[in-house]
Amino acid sequence: MFRQLLRLSKHSITYGLGVAVSQVVAFFLLPVYTRYLTPADYGGLEIFQATLSILSTIFVMGLTSALFKSYFNYSDEERRKTVVGTAFLFLTGTSFLFLLILMALAGDFSALLFGSVEYTFYFRVIFLTLFFDVGILVAFSVFRAREESKKYAIFALLRFLTAAGLNILFVVVLHRSVLGILWGGLIAAFLLYSILLRDIIKNAKLSFSIAELKEMLSFGLPLVPAGLAAWIMTMADRYFLQFLSTPTELGLYSLGYKFGMVIQGLIVGPFSLAWPPFLLSIAKEKKAKEVYSSVLTYFVVIAMFAALGLSVLSKEILIVMTKPPFYEAYKVIPLIGLSYVLFGCYFVLNAGIWLEKKTKYLALIVGVGAAVNLGLNYLLIPSYGMMGAAVATVISYVLLPVGSYFVSKRYYPIKYEWGRVAKILVAAGLVYVGSLFIRNDSAVIAGVLKLVSLLGFPLLLFAFRFFKPEEIQKAKDIFRAAPGYVKR
Repeated sequence: MFRQLLRLSKHSITYGLGVAVSQVVAFFLLPVYTRYLTPADYGGLEIFQATLSILSTIFVMGLTSALFKSYFNYSDEERRKTVVGTAFLFLTGTSFLFLLILMALAGDFSALLFGSVEYTFYFRVIFLTLFFDVGILVAFSVFRAREESKKYAIFALLRFLTAAGLNILFVVVLHRSVLGILWGGLIAAFLLYSILLRDIIKNAKLSFSIAELKEMLSFGLPLVPAGLAAWIMTMADRYFLQFLSTPTELGLYSLGYKFGMVIQGLIVGPFSLAWPPFLLSIAKEKKAKEVYSSVLTYFVVIAMFAALGLSVLSKEILIVMTKPPFYEAYKVIPLIGLSYVLFGCYFVLNAGIWLEKKTKYLALIVGVGAAVNLGLNYLLIPSYGMMGAAVATVISYVLLPVGSYFVSKRYYPIKYEWGRVAKILVAAGLVYVGSLFIRNDSAVIAGVLKLVSLLGFPLLLFAFRFFKPEEIQKAKDIFRAAPGYVKR
C-alpha cells in the first residue's frame, strides 16, 4: 500500500512544484499589484477573470476530462492518438465559432457587468485568451493521461512566469493597470499554445472519429453542469459583491480569496491532477479500497496543516506584503482555506462515482452546493459584505464531500478512517483558537510566535494517538534510507 501512496505522492509533488514556484512568485508580486492597483481595480480584475473562468467551462464541454477517461479505454497507441485528435479538432472548431460570437457580444458583456461599454476591448482580450486556453487544456490532459507530470509542471510554470514578467512590464513600466494584466495573460497563452501545438500533433492522429466523439460527449457533457455549478461556488460571489456591496469590499474579498486559494494551488490542485490516473490504475487491485481510505486520511492531515498555517499567519502576512487599504482581507482567509480543504475531500470521496461511471450525480451534488451558495450570498452579502460571502462559501463547500460520500457509498462502499479524520480536525481547531490569543504590536514578533504555535498540531496528533505503529515504523525506515547529509 505504501508503494502506491508514494507513487501518488510523487506525481502530486511534481505537479505541485511548478505551482509552488508560481505561488511564491505571485506572493512576491503582491506588493507590486497593491501599489499600482486600488482595491476597486483589483475587484474589477476579478470580474474579468471570473468571466474567463465560466466561459472556459462552457467552451471545453467536459471533453478534456472525457479525453482523459477514453484514453485509458485503450492500450493501443494509435487508438489513443485518435481519441486525442478527435477531441482537439472538435474543440478547436467549436471554440473558434464561440469566439466569433463572443467578439460580437463584447459590448453587451461590458454594459451588463460594468454598466458601460467602456470595457468592450477588455472583454475581447479575455475572449481571445480563452481560445488559446482550450488548446492548452487538451495538451495538459494528454500530459496527465501519460503521467508526464514533469512536462505538465514545466509548461504550467513557463506560462505563469511569462505572464508575471509581462504583467510587471505592462503595469509597472507602461502603467496599463488592469488592461495590462489581461494583455499579459493573452500573450502568455498565445506563446504557450504555439509551443504545445507541436506536442499535440505528436500525440494525436489528426483524424476525426464520430464514435469516439459520441463516447466522449456522453461522459463529458454531464460534467458541464457540474463545472458550471462549481464555478458558481467559486466565483459567483464576486458578482454579488459587485452589485450588492461596494467595489472596495469586492477588492478586499478577491485578495483574501487569492490567499485562501494557496491551498488549492499547492495542495488540492496538484492532488486533483494526480488522483484520477492513480484512482483508475489501481482500481482492480485487491487492496484498492484500503488505499483509497488511507488517501483521504493523509490528504486531510496535509491539507489541514497547510490551511492551519495560512489561517494562523494570515494577518501578519498581509501586513508585511500589502498596503493598509488591503489589511482587512485577512478576515476571509481562514474560511476560504477551509473551503478548499473540503473541496479536496470531495475529489477523494467521489471515487465510486468515477469508477462506476455515475458522473451524472456530480452535477446534482455540486448543483445543490451552488444553489445553497447563491441563496446564502443573496441573503448575507447585503448585510455582511465580504464576510457574508466567505461564510456562504464554506457552508456550500461542506455539502460537496458529504454528497460525494453518500452517493459513492451506494455504488462502491469504502470504509474510511473517520475517527482519525476527527482527530485531525480537533487538533487543528485547538491550535487555531489558541493562536487567536497571540497578539503583539509588531507583526514580525506576532508572526514568529504564531509560527511556533503551529508545532502544537503534530504534538496534539501524537497525544491523540493518531499515528499507527506501522506508519511510525515506515517513517523511521524512510529516514534511515535517506542520504547521510539529511540525517546530519
